[in-house]
Amino acid sequence: MSRRVEMLGEALERVADAPLSRRQFMGGVVGGALILAVPFGTGAAEAAGSGGRIGAWIMIGADETVTIICPSTEMGQGVSSALPQIVAEELMVDWSKVKMQLGDASSVFTNKLFGSQGTAGSTSIRAYYEGLRKAGAQAREMLITAAINDRTITGLGGATRSQYVAASGVVKNNSTNKTATYGQLAAAAGSVSVPADPPLLADGAPRLIGQAVKRLDIPSKVDGSAIFGIDIRLPGMKNAAVRLAPKVGQTLGTVSRAPSGVQVVKLKNDAGQFIGVAAITAKTTWDAMRAVRGLSISWVSGPGSSSTDSTIMKANAASLMANGTALTARTTGTAKAVIAAAPTKLSATYSAPYLAHAAMEPLNATAKVVTGQSCEIWAPTQNPSGSVGVAKNLTGLGDSAVVLHPTMVGGAFGRKFETDFVSYAVQVAMAAPGNPVKLTWSREEDFTHDLYRPASLCSFTGGLDSSHKPVGITSKTVSQSIYAGRGWLGPNSVDPSTVEGLLMNGGDEEVAYKLGESQFAEWVLDTGAKVPLGFWRSVGQSYNVFFLESFIDELAHAASADPLAFRKAMLPHGSRDLAVLEALETASGWGTPASGVGRGVAMARGFGGTIAAEVAEVSGSIAGGIKVNKVTVVIDCGTVINPDTVKSQVESGVLQGMSAAMWQEMPFSGGAPSVSNFNRYPMGRLSSSPTINTIIMPANGNPPSGVGEPGLPPIAPAIGNAIAALTGTRLRSLPLLPGTGPAGGDN
Repeated sequence: MSRRVEMLGEALERVADAPLSRRQFMGGVVGGALILAVPFGTGAAEAAGSGGRIGAWIMIGADETVTIICPSTEMGQGVSSALPQIVAEELMVDWSKVKMQLGDASSVFTNKLFGSQGTAGSTSIRAYYEGLRKAGAQAREMLITAAINDRTITGLGGATRSQYVAASGVVKNNSTNKTATYGQLAAAAGSVSVPADPPLLADGAPRLIGQAVKRLDIPSKVDGSAIFGIDIRLPGMKNAAVRLAPKVGQTLGTVSRAPSGVQVVKLKNDAGQFIGVAAITAKTTWDAMRAVRGLSISWVSGPGSSSTDSTIMKANAASLMANGTALTARTTGTAKAVIAAAPTKLSATYSAPYLAHAAMEPLNATAKVVTGQSCEIWAPTQNPSGSVGVAKNLTGLGDSAVVLHPTMVGGAFGRKFETDFVSYAVQVAMAAPGNPVKLTWSREEDFTHDLYRPASLCSFTGGLDSSHKPVGITSKTVSQSIYAGRGWLGPNSVDPSTVEGLLMNGGDEEVAYKLGESQFAEWVLDTGAKVPLGFWRSVGQSYNVFFLESFIDELAHAASADPLAFRKAMLPHGSRDLAVLEALETASGWGTPASGVGRGVAMARGFGGTIAAEVAEVSGSIAGGIKVNKVTVVIDCGTVINPDTVKSQVESGVLQGMSAAMWQEMPFSGGAPSVSNFNRYPMGRLSSSPTINTIIMPANGNPPSGVGEPGLPPIAPAIGNAIAALTGTRLRSLPLLPGTGPAGGDN
């Protein structure tokens, strides 16, 4: 880290710790009475002041505002608006009256697809959609019941339910034309029984669902009042910084004596090994970072400390591809025999590197522990339930004594679903009982102690018959296992994340193509590599879709077929997948001549059945530089809550996926990651960003499916296929153009 950047950090700390904070200067708090709370789906309603914990709160204020508690983590994906939008749809309240609060960790916020409270896998809308519609309808019916029972507003109460209608935050008695606002009725509604099965609005007549309403989180991000984990400031707060073992597998040896005013805490991992230290100071984060960097520490080598080297690991993967023991992930028909007998046979091998998450907000968490009494945490976490569990294990406290406040998150991409950074914050706070302590990772610690996306090597064989139709396909993958590293993988079991995006002819989570009648897919677990692994946006699809869609393009070339037409021929007539490709063909101008550019197509399916297909249009040359000019995306994600959010997430996936596809990798040398900052981890910039045109398919009665991740997997193969079309050169390894990305800044 340069002295110039360090001095800037010191200056920013002084501003942040000044008596008048940026938040106080730019933003304010608007108070309002909380009158009514309705639980998520089930349970008893509670009036304000009862103090009880309930699920997805609906709170109606005296000023007629409706505050809806969001159970999911807001990471920029817009979920803190989309989930309230679902509630507001059924509650019949104007969007201008709706406010949002992020919910604390609680079992009542359980994501039904996980069985715990967590935000990942593009599941939020899928998990909460039905329950939140029901909650909004319950609140609406309770307000109407309060109106029926009312005796304070002349002419309002006493009629039957059929005489009442709720709209725009007002309940009206149609027989008398008398009305009452939600705010007037809220207190009375708090004592009404919750209807078990309230009527929902007809799907064909939505008011808010499907509308591009303004996001609730944007104003606070513009005026500076939004609170991310890195923004936490508490009275009496101390600051801490972390320093972890520099090489994979190392543990802590000796630590020099801390300077005056600095407390050093040894940090343990889940296995109970000491793997680093933190320095606590009453001064600033920058003081803590300087202090922890100044310690003299010895490290003890362990598994992977010397063998974690990119050259060694690539050679080992190649050896396993040839001779490793493989487990069968899918077998249908007799693929190997059918391909061997085919008149045209094709083989190709593809690879993808380890990747860092590289979130803009570095890892951080704040904790306050009162020994034997309480633990309170503020963290930008995707995994509130897991974080609470870690705190309970460390402190020995029960459920009621551990409180976690999820903050907004400045980028996560799966990294902040992990709980290591929360664990270290709690350990540090336990060493300074009674004081809130914020533990912040430097950018270098964040990059070099990530839980990385796995590297993968994949080999295909395929065959074409005499009519150039595909007869079958085999695939063999070599990689480490995210699941095995967490104890989730049974003996002789295939890690599903290693083959997702490869398996075909299955359900919503599998590829729709029918490459003949036969498929044989196998996987070899790489036990030699010891790189710590985690879930990276779209997980296995982020590389497997590149492998498969590149090979399909090569099969199309061998068949002398148009790549898009070749794919269409492998999809069932009348299917959603085929409709997406046909829409993409039209929207991208696929069949029109394009001078000096190459076009490539790719498609993926997953995350609850979402289908995303993309055409990338590129120009230039491999030697002189490739420019991605335009990307056309067609997505079918079922029922859409907010089309602007869908488009934003698609664009985000395309841009992040493009950076990863073209330039990014995390190499290892001598046991350590070789990249420690953005200056050697290129990100796409405005100058390198393509025009993105997103088309959203009609829902046609299909339920919502995932949106946050599906836009990413198709972009790498679409670009790779476009480069092949333009230059005649097939690039089979990611990144496609290493060393050519936008230049980084000062380290």
